[in-house]
Amino acid sequence: MKNTGGFFSFFTQHSAKWLFWAPFFLALLWALANAPVMQTLWRHGFDDGTYSHGYLIPFIFIYLLIVMAKTGQLSARTGNHIPALVSAVLLVFAYFVALASQISLLVWVLSLALLANAYWMVFRFSWGMAYSVAFLLFMYPLWGSLQTALQQLSVFAVMNIMAYSGIPTYVEGTSVMIPAGTFVIAGGCSGLRYFLVSLAIGSLFVFLNLRRKSAIVKFLALAIIGALITNWIRIVALIVIGHESNMQSELMRDHNNFGWYIYAPFVVLLFWFGERLAKKEPVDPMTECKRSETDAFTSSAKKTMPAAVVLILVSSSALHLNLFSQSTNVADECQDVSVLGDAAPLLPYEARTCVKSVPVNGARVDTLLVWYNGDDLDGKPTQYQVRYFPEEWQVVRKDTQAGWNVVTAMEGQNIHKFAWRFVVDGEKTASVVEMKKLRLKKALKGVRGSALEWMHVECGSQCQSIGASWLEVEKDAF
Repeated sequence: MKNTGGFFSFFTQHSAKWLFWAPFFLALLWALANAPVMQTLWRHGFDDGTYSHGYLIPFIFIYLLIVMAKTGQLSARTGNHIPALVSAVLLVFAYFVALASQISLLVWVLSLALLANAYWMVFRFSWGMAYSVAFLLFMYPLWGSLQTALQQLSVFAVMNIMAYSGIPTYVEGTSVMIPAGTFVIAGGCSGLRYFLVSLAIGSLFVFLNLRRKSAIVKFLALAIIGALITNWIRIVALIVIGHESNMQSELMRDHNNFGWYIYAPFVVLLFWFGERLAKKEPVDPMTECKRSETDAFTSSAKKTMPAAVVLILVSSSALHLNLFSQSTNVADECQDVSVLGDAAPLLPYEARTCVKSVPVNGARVDTLLVWYNGDDLDGKPTQYQVRYFPEEWQVVRKDTQAGWNVVTAMEGQNIHKFAWRFVVDGEKTASVVEMKKLRLKKALKGVRGSALEWMHVECGSQCQSIGASWLEVEKDAF
C-alpha cells in the first residue's frame, strides 16, 4: 500500500488536525445519539460468525478519515448548503417513521444516511468521503439476503467437485450424503463471511492503491471469486475428512475456524497480486494539505458544524424512542408465560404478557397476549428470533384459518394446535408483510405499539371435535 505515514505528527504541527477531528467528532456524536441502533448492531453483528470482522470496521473508518485529512480530500464548505439542509429534513422525517414502525433494515440504512448528510453539510462531496461512510455498511447485519443465493451456489459447486472425488455422493436440497454420513450446507456454510471480508479488504485496497479500471476489475474479481472458491474447498475438505475418518474427526463437531486456515493463504496471494497491480499505477504522490486551506476550515466550520450537530441530535434514535414510547396495563388475573411449559413461544426481547386459559369442548385453550411498546427496535412480534411454536416438534400441517396462522404439530404421540396473528392499534393480520405495512401506516399517526395474539390447545383425539371453534375464544380471553 502507499505510504501514509506521519499522520499524527502531521496533525500536531498545524490546524490540519481539525480536518480529522471534525468528522471524527460527528461520527462519535452520531453513534452516541443513536445508541439503540448501535445496540441492535451489537446484538446481530460482531459475532463469531458472519460478522466477526465488524470489530475492525470502526478502526478502519478512523484510518480512512486520517487518510483523507492527510491527502487533502476533505474540502470545507464556506457556508450552509441548501440541498444538504433540505435532504436533512427529509431524512429526519423518514428516520422517525422507520423507528416508529420498527423496520430494522430501513433504520440501519437511514441512520448511516444521516451521518453522510452531516458530513455533506460540513464538507463538499467527494468520492473518498462517500466510500468512507459506505465502508461502515460492512458491520451492519443486512447482508443476509445474499445468503440463499450463495448457499445454492455452494451446493452446485460442491456437487460438481465431489463428482471427481471418487466418493459416492448424493445431493438432495442442501444435504450432501456420502456412505459415512450426511452433511448439510446450511446458511452458515454459504460463504457469506468470506465474501464480505474479501469485499471489504478488496475495496479498501482499491481505494488506497488503484485507479486504473482494468486493475480494479481484476483485483475485485479475484477477491470475490477467491472467497467463493475458498468456501467450496472448505466444504469439500470437510466431506473428504468425514469420509476418511468415518465421521469421527473433531472437525465434524467444530469447524468454525477451519475455513479461516484455508482463507488466510488466499489473502496473502490476493495482496501479492494487488501489489503487482499497484506498481503499474501512474505516480500519484499523496498531496499535503496546505496550511491556508486548513486555517480556512477552522473559520468555515463555525458556520457549518452547528447545523450538522443539530441534525444528529434532532435525529437521535434514543430521543425519538424515549419521547414516543407507549405503555399498557396487564390485568391482575393474568398468568405468567412459564405456565405454558414447553409449548410456550420463544420471546427473546422484553414484552408485557398475559396468559389465560379457556375451556372449549372439553379441551383447555391457552391464550397469550404479548404487547410491545416499541422502545426497542427488536421488540416486535415479527422479529426473526421469535418462535411461535417449538420447531423441534414434528409439524403435521400449516395453514391460515379465519385470519390466524395455524400449525398442527406432534410432541411424541400428543397432538397440539398453535395459532397466532399480529395486532397494531386494533387492526389484526396473520401476514408478516401486512404487519409491516400496518406499522408504517400507524407510525405516521404516532402509534408505535404492536402485539402478538397467540393460542395453543393440546387436543389429542378431540382435534376434530374442536374444529375451528377454538379460534373464537379470543373475544372473551383477550
